[in-house]
Amino acid sequence: MPDFSQDTDYMQHLESSLRAATQGKTVHRRHFLQLLSALGVGTGSLAFSSSANAQQNDLVVANWGGDALPAQRDVLAAEFAKRYPGSRVAFDTTGPTPGKIKAMVESGNVAWDVADRNLLSALELGRQGLLEKVDESIVDLDAVPSQFRTEWGVGSYFFSFVITYDSARFGATPPRTWKDFWDTQNFKGTRALRNNVEGVLESALLADGVERDKLYPLDVDRGLEKVRAIKKDTIFYSNTSEAQQLLRSGEVSIGSLWNTRAQGVKEDTKGRVNYHFNEGILLIAAWNVLKGTKNAKDAWRWVALSQDPALQVALLTRLGWGPINPAANKLVPAELQVQNPGSPENLARQVAVDAEWYARNYFEVQNRYLDALAS
Repeated sequence: MPDFSQDTDYMQHLESSLRAATQGKTVHRRHFLQLLSALGVGTGSLAFSSSANAQQNDLVVANWGGDALPAQRDVLAAEFAKRYPGSRVAFDTTGPTPGKIKAMVESGNVAWDVADRNLLSALELGRQGLLEKVDESIVDLDAVPSQFRTEWGVGSYFFSFVITYDSARFGATPPRTWKDFWDTQNFKGTRALRNNVEGVLESALLADGVERDKLYPLDVDRGLEKVRAIKKDTIFYSNTSEAQQLLRSGEVSIGSLWNTRAQGVKEDTKGRVNYHFNEGILLIAAWNVLKGTKNAKDAWRWVALSQDPALQVALLTRLGWGPINPAANKLVPAELQVQNPGSPENLARQVAVDAEWYARNYFEVQNRYLDALAS
């Protein structure tokens, strides 16, 4: 089912509905979460590190749920509580889409403080006035290379869309390229692609023969036509937990998954589901601090905490997030490099997403992608 929070008309309708529901009044952030849910933007269950109910002064971290929740809770939130006694962290696991962030900030009811998104989002949403600028008195900009930071966000880890496959179906000849992924004759079975365009167009264009160094600017028409070619053989998932289950159950034979979730399902299936970084689509995650948050200081403390080299290695161990702080490289055990998207070997095999291109084009291209899936 398409994620209509990316649709401009839908978001305008949501904004109007919120104003009507609140009669123009300011409401408590927990009430706002309930309103979002009632109006069709699911907020899911908040999972808290220290309480069953979020309080007004809690730092609310929005992430994508699944394996990310226990990793961020046990590594980052636990350390945050140690460094800042008396602080509490709450998690909303429903996924911080751009549409939800825009609705919150423009309505003046900011329910999240910091969101687990990416560098292109920091550029795109920052330029729209939806994010706070980085507080350099708290965050060390030099902890990451200059190409991995913007005025509104600092890179927090590497992650990749990788070809993930059921080895029981393909044995010694698994799909190694996106061309193989699109080859439904020689690699039979249902595919899984995300219903968010990031990474999908790159995969489609590589499958269609575009060279890695000539991908950008993306040929959107060509990419969408390639997606349509396998639409009948593809399930377009809205969250990666769904994609994991499709591979676990055998309903899908090949999927494009974040490497973090691919590693999780590989472990769950004792290696039956496997993946590799060949032609992986590399992205830079970045924490986005929402404009107007009342907990900006703690939000930037959270961002600064995530730069800690030892914690980045801990998250690689737990989840497969690639450390982005160069100081962490020497701490990564050799046996973990195979699942590290940021290792020199894996970086050489992948294509890095052009955050600037997406910052200029995302909303238009996402709507075109959803139209292609619906038609």
